[in-house]
Amino acid sequence: MYSLKQAGLSWWQTITKSMLTLEFKQYKSDASVYYFIDEETRELVIAIVYICFMGSKDSLLLLKLKQKFMMKWEYHNLEETKEFLEICINHNHKNQKIFINQSEYLNKVLA
Repeated sequence: MYSLKQAGLSWWQTITKSMLTLEFKQYKSDASVYYFIDEETRELVIAIVYICFMGSKDSLLLLKLKQKFMMKWEYHNLEETKEFLEICINHNHKNQKIFINQSEYLNKVLA
């Protein structure tokens, strides 16, 4: 499939159909970002499909959605990621916040 000119489009149509089947909705401003809102708890899960990154405050809901996703797609669960694609990710569990920055990458570029 990868050698075909339409392979990217075919993959994108398939992943979009999968995400909609899992009841994710697609952001209008960025087609690679999907979101899911649990009807009972109103918790939010955001999935960035280009790199397939999912995150949520609700770890049980997140695990449930990852398991459904993994039934169709190969997915490596990195748990609490510290760095991804030159982005530093800092978790503040006390305040339930996540901070991201690219300062190390910027220093490499400037050097």
